[in-house]
Amino acid sequence: MEERHDPDLDQALCRYEVISAYLALQPGRGQRGPLLQQLASRQWTGPAGEPVTVSAETIRVWVRRYRRGGLDGLRDVARPRLGTQALTAEQVELLRRLKREVPERSLDRLIRIAEDMKLVPEGVLKRSTVHRALKAAGLSRRACRVADREDLDRFEAECPNDLWQSDMLVGPWLRDPHGKGGPKRAYLYAFLDDHSRLLLHGRFSYKGDLPALELVFRRALQKYGQARRVYYDNGQTYRSDHMRRVVATLGMHRITYTQVRRPMGHGKIEAFNRLVRSAFLAELKAASVKTLDQLNEAFLAWADEYNSTVHSEIAQTPIERWRAGITRVRYADDEALRQAFLWREERTPDKTGLFSLLGVRYQVGAELARRRIEVCYDPEALEEVEVWLDGRMRERVRPFQVHTHRRPRPAAPDAATPLDDGRPVADWLGHLVGKRAAKRIVEPAPRELAAQAMARRDEADRAVTDLLAERLDPAVFDGDAVRDFLRRYGPLDPERARVALDGLLATARLDQHISLYLEALLRDAGGES
Repeated sequence: MEERHDPDLDQALCRYEVISAYLALQPGRGQRGPLLQQLASRQWTGPAGEPVTVSAETIRVWVRRYRRGGLDGLRDVARPRLGTQALTAEQVELLRRLKREVPERSLDRLIRIAEDMKLVPEGVLKRSTVHRALKAAGLSRRACRVADREDLDRFEAECPNDLWQSDMLVGPWLRDPHGKGGPKRAYLYAFLDDHSRLLLHGRFSYKGDLPALELVFRRALQKYGQARRVYYDNGQTYRSDHMRRVVATLGMHRITYTQVRRPMGHGKIEAFNRLVRSAFLAELKAASVKTLDQLNEAFLAWADEYNSTVHSEIAQTPIERWRAGITRVRYADDEALRQAFLWREERTPDKTGLFSLLGVRYQVGAELARRRIEVCYDPEALEEVEVWLDGRMRERVRPFQVHTHRRPRPAAPDAATPLDDGRPVADWLGHLVGKRAAKRIVEPAPRELAAQAMARRDEADRAVTDLLAERLDPAVFDGDAVRDFLRRYGPLDPERARVALDGLLATARLDQHISLYLEALLRDAGGES
């Protein structure tokens, strides 16, 4: 029987011949280097009988490989074949189709979509593998960006709601809901918390005007409390008198604007807008979104995904970081919030007391007919408006008659638009909307979470106050001083405070001023309970 020739074995045997003298002599410390140099100076015979020389470092490596793996350790490791071997041909083609469908999809998002939609088993896809599969088809490349050569400082707000940023993003074209004319452009207003990068609220509308902005601002205030400062773009909508009045009515710091033609200080909301373009608007190419309501529903589901995904800059999810400082969040009174966002317009009712507002007719009493009145109203709640005269609210009125609008016409088929060849490979936005609808999880509102956190703090403060009242002499204990101190520096851990106070009273005088005991507790028992 003819023996099968093994070139790798021949190579390993030649290498063993080189290191055999080193293995046989077993040189001690100080002798290894000279011996390696001596072996490297010799000429050896290769597998094909050709003369070869080997460096001292190569001989050292071969010795180490032999001691770890024997003769097989001297064999060459087979080089990986070119291409992607961890994925099947069908999986590689699927990834390429997902990328071609929405070219803005990043590697991480491709993996997330494929796994979450059960297109590929979880754990199969790795970033490097996906990159190689796409690169081989010319589909993976990093976009070039022109660097800003001017110096930019990095900053971050101290705590949640310390600073909110807002901007307008130009959105997609959608079909006219009333079937008139061509498609209409949608615009996105969004508010972002600077400290946590939390998306507070965002909404698309057909008109990038003040009512659309204020609606988003109002929802953010209702859901996440009151901001101390707001940082806006220099656009005309943000500079309106009504927006400044809203901020002043709620007792917030005056509005800060970006420098003209220099929006880089608005970096966090600008970065968020870039993410919206690449991760949300780009996904509309593979989505069935046709109306403004569907667009906002999809954005709401995407926002939940964004707020619960770890942010690379803060190494936390935005919602986790925001909740970590929730004890510092302050909420505006509901009535004060309503009054702040009321719109005001002047009207002169006719002799029957009728006047029109936004296409809705109202009727006031006879005493206000033909008098110049001020109408205060909520654009979202036109079922009742307030009528003011001479700086005093006179009455609230309801619609007398509503002008009906023409019914929407059924959308005619667009003959110029060819029919789709097939369904999209991955409707990621539709998938997120379905997931959000299927969860049916009632999450505590931010106001409830803040109330719970404040209740825990009040309980800890009461426990420390009761402890001091019990252990200290009544002539020394000052309840107001203790409460003021805890309001400023608390909460303190009650159990650690008890241990610290017992140790202090065992060695210190009992007639010292209350501030000395409080400072000692802060030093020894500081930290949240």
